[in-house]
Amino acid sequence: MDQEELFRRLAVALAIGLLIGLERGWQTRDESDHQRSAGLRTFALTGLLGGICGLVSIVSSPFVLAAGLLAFTGALVTFSFLEATAEKNFSVTGVVAGMLTFVLGAYATLGNESVAVAAAVVMAILLALREPLHSWVRNVTWPEMRSVLVLLAMSFLLLPILPNRPVDPWQVFNPAQISLLAILIAAVSFAGHIAVRVFGDQKGIAVAAIAGSMASSTATTLAFARLARGQPASARLLAGGILLARDYAGAHRRAGGRTSTPSNQESI
Repeated sequence: MDQEELFRRLAVALAIGLLIGLERGWQTRDESDHQRSAGLRTFALTGLLGGICGLVSIVSSPFVLAAGLLAFTGALVTFSFLEATAEKNFSVTGVVAGMLTFVLGAYATLGNESVAVAAAVVMAILLALREPLHSWVRNVTWPEMRSVLVLLAMSFLLLPILPNRPVDPWQVFNPAQISLLAILIAAVSFAGHIAVRVFGDQKGIAVAAIAGSMASSTATTLAFARLARGQPASARLLAGGILLARDYAGAHRRAGGRTSTPSNQESI
């Protein structure tokens, strides 16, 4: 790579470190200087260090990158342990964030810069959402957790092993497409439940209807119909959600978009 690209990639590595350092510094803004193991400057230097180690490994040996990561991790773990011992706050999040910042800085110089930046943005969001995520975990119920586990099992364990072709003599029954429709219905039902908890009945149903119609208005219709059967008092509200989902999907198609469906079942 030429000199311009080298400087650009190092700038991306530094920007990744600054992004994570900004979030980490904000989280510990109430602490006094020199009383935290890593802050804005440390994470910025970590991203830059990862980028430089990545470049050095190109012209020398890949072991340089591995040695740099090991040395940095050892130093960070040591200082984090001393800080945790003094403050009685044993959290490994800062160590993992530091290691990932180093790795993303190295990847910014060795691989795809856009992927490195995107991963850094996701990491910063997850770090910044510490309190909301902890609050959500404290408030989640067992039925909700069970629904998430069942949905994940259907999506990532069952669906990949099902044949994606007709298996009956009439060439109608496609197990993969039927399972995909069931997953979409379950996902819309769960999203509707969460949206109602967060936004209330009317806004929650509207949010779930619009979000569900982006995946499949058919699945949204079936999910809301299933909910209406179990909750007759909310039947009119759910019927309005069905109409909103169908209208939104139709407007989306007329505008030139396309609502994804399992096969051609949107006409159901």
